[in-house]
Amino acid sequence: MFFDRSKYTDAPKQDATAERKKGAARFFELLGRDLMPFYKASLLCCLGCLPGFVLMALGLIGNSILFALLGGVVGGVLGAPFLCGLLDTILRALRDEPGFWWETYKKAWRQNWKESLLPGFLLGLLSGCWVSMLLILPAMKEIPGSVLICMGAGILIAAGLFTYAFAQIPLVQLTPAQFFKNCVFFFLGYLPRTLGVALVQCVYWVAFVLFLPFTLLPMLVTGFWLPWLISLMIIYPTLDSAFSVEKEIRRRREEELKASMEQDSMFGPGRDD
Repeated sequence: MFFDRSKYTDAPKQDATAERKKGAARFFELLGRDLMPFYKASLLCCLGCLPGFVLMALGLIGNSILFALLGGVVGGVLGAPFLCGLLDTILRALRDEPGFWWETYKKAWRQNWKESLLPGFLLGLLSGCWVSMLLILPAMKEIPGSVLICMGAGILIAAGLFTYAFAQIPLVQLTPAQFFKNCVFFFLGYLPRTLGVALVQCVYWVAFVLFLPFTLLPMLVTGFWLPWLISLMIIYPTLDSAFSVEKEIRRRREEELKASMEQDSMFGPGRDD
């Protein structure tokens, strides 16, 4: 008999062909159904980034640019595979895909950790540079407005590009050239959505850094899942349209179901002696 895994999920999923809710209604629907998988994957992501956070905190406390840069790189490289695991969890929820969370998480981690290292390194390096600027700026007698404008614009651009970068990793396998070209095309081609996700990421993470240590306790609750859930809700329609994600998944499921039914029919129904 065909084994239907969809009956054994962390939470019930709606029919992928049904019309989905939008906006706040969709957000709270996902929270009601998948909050625990989000939280568990986010907690693992926090643990993966913890060594980098500690080094960056030591850099801020000790006024050490070296520790700030090192912390950014370490946190980016170690945390990137865990971030991709979280994003895979969120993307599966957005497409209402059934499955055992821990099994799908481990599979996504194994499949994506290598591809995540380069984007993680680059994001960590940029984060370390930004934290280093927080150490340098107070020592300046007068901060030119152009410096602040460039910093703000750079953070927004980086937030938009890296959101698209990490969102692609759990969905498709691309060469590095295709990968970064897509980031630029998505960034420019869907600029309103890009600005939306950039603002979400910037407001969340800049507030986290500027108001340390008071933001540590809220971080234990919202972690990485909150900004990434909102961001992926904004850009997922464009990713699905570009890569035909759900169409391809439905095709594969139909093929697997057909193959299973054909295999069952080869043996025929059981007989009573």
